[in-house]
Amino acid sequence: MARRSPALLGLLVFSVTGCTGPPAEVVIETRVGEERARTDLEAARETTAALLEVGEQWWAQRDQRRAVGQIVDSSAGADTKASSAPEPIAYDPLPPRDPSGFAAQVHALREGPLDEAVLLTRNLAEAGPKLWPEIAPLLLAERDRPKREYKQVLALIGGDVPNRYGHFALHWKKAHGYDVRVSEDWFEDLLGVATARISTPLHPVYRDALLTVALLRAASKAAREDPKLVADVVSTLLDSGYVLDGTFRDEVGRAIDAIGDPAIPPLLRESVAPEGADEASTAARRAAYATYCLDRMDRLHPSRAIEAVSHERRLLADVLQAYAIVRDGEAAPLLLDHVDADAPGVRRAARDAFESYVTGPLPSVRRKSIRLLGGRTSTQRAELSYREHARLAIRQRLETAAPELLEPECELRLGGGLVDAKCEGQPERLFGAYIDLLDRRRLARRDATVAQALSSDDPIAGAAMLDTLLSDGSEPVDPDLIAPFYSEVAIEIEASGDPARAAQLLRKSAMLLADVDADRARELSVDALVLEAQVDGVDERGRMMLLGTARDLAPDEPTVTAALGQLEAQIDESTATTRGRLRLYLLALLACLGVLAWIGTRIHRPHEPAREC
Repeated sequence: MARRSPALLGLLVFSVTGCTGPPAEVVIETRVGEERARTDLEAARETTAALLEVGEQWWAQRDQRRAVGQIVDSSAGADTKASSAPEPIAYDPLPPRDPSGFAAQVHALREGPLDEAVLLTRNLAEAGPKLWPEIAPLLLAERDRPKREYKQVLALIGGDVPNRYGHFALHWKKAHGYDVRVSEDWFEDLLGVATARISTPLHPVYRDALLTVALLRAASKAAREDPKLVADVVSTLLDSGYVLDGTFRDEVGRAIDAIGDPAIPPLLRESVAPEGADEASTAARRAAYATYCLDRMDRLHPSRAIEAVSHERRLLADVLQAYAIVRDGEAAPLLLDHVDADAPGVRRAARDAFESYVTGPLPSVRRKSIRLLGGRTSTQRAELSYREHARLAIRQRLETAAPELLEPECELRLGGGLVDAKCEGQPERLFGAYIDLLDRRRLARRDATVAQALSSDDPIAGAAMLDTLLSDGSEPVDPDLIAPFYSEVAIEIEASGDPARAAQLLRKSAMLLADVDADRARELSVDALVLEAQVDGVDERGRMMLLGTARDLAPDEPTVTAALGQLEAQIDESTATTRGRLRLYLLALLACLGVLAWIGTRIHRPHEPAREC
């Protein structure tokens, strides 16, 4: 058959529409100015495309019916429809815990009876982090049905789907006073839709929408329960926001929000577009969307992001490290607040991030055009670069902490477009001088703490001070200085009747001397094992394991041999006692059985017949 022209297809669709009645839904939008013209043009294009697609499908189906001669009456069609109801699919009614169970429930949601969709959707939303490898590919999978069919299903709940320019019409109307319904929870709203409101051809689309919102919830749950997955989950969610031309982006944003503050570091890293990416590219739009997610979470400004995670060291270090990539100028003074933190991970992350601000080539500066009086124009910098922010931050910090380290102000730009190399390196030099000052002060505090601990009248309190010093990530202390002190305190604590604490101190001494005096470290480890075998609550099997390890380290150590001999004697004595008790219990049991047998014979003894007179 020759291909029909678009005009003929359009006339056919309009004629069919006139015969079959008005469309299912009419949306009237009111726009002003250029926004209205642009929206009307988009609507006209989408309507024309939809009419052409429907016309082509109608012609294709008509030709197929003619070719095979399958023309049936309405009653036969009803019988066929009734006979094509999905068959039940076997699956575990509980949330999936393994890949096979997950795949079975996904298959049941796509192909099984529709009245089971609610249970399946809620089960899949509870999938744990172990199933993330199965969840991620489904979120990013290409859809077989067009975007407009998803829009028809989502329109039932007020689901806002962006157009090709990323504009959300329903949210815009809601913000400007229009009385429109906008769903803020597609998961619950889709589950609440009566299936009778969805035409049969759109049932597969409805099923896939349910599956998608369930997987989005499962992704958030996986990130919350397993911190190692957060970066991968956030990256996958950002990618899924552009599947099917961004159909699910509104719900994707809520899934990212549900992860909470752990999503801040990966969002910061993802907010940086690849170098050289075009502004209209998906990569640049994806980076802009990550920035929007941070803004919506009120974590876009560095002060809010850092403050939100300040209570958790690991997360704080991750956020600070992310600014080494983002290089937000507003973060420069905040990074300096953490370059002398007690936590070594936080301190190292802050220093690495600020160093990225002051090293490397000069950053490019965005410029803007300014119209002057008289009609002339000039170009000026639109904002300070991150290098300038870092320079101002470190100079301000030194003015307060160490004015003697400051250098005179200098001019970076020379005549003819040249750059003063010495002035260019000034922020890095000032930062290095400030870090050296902080490290010297930290070493002085460490030495003072060590001296105070070693000279303390209470050796146990002194050991506690050293424990704090070693655990806060301070600079290493000379092992020959504190290891003997730990050993002396361990002897005193052992004498007081606390072998567990004494063993801990001996192990710390051994750890400090491991690289300096291996033989002495082995002796201390053996002594610690012997003490641990004496701790109350350790069973005989545990004691034997500890002493066996000590014997392996020092086969000829008399203390270990004596302890093992004593333990074996205790075990033999305990075994003999247990055997004696079992023997008595057995004899008592046999005696009881004998008595019971005698009583039974007396009870069941046959009566002699009475003699006749």
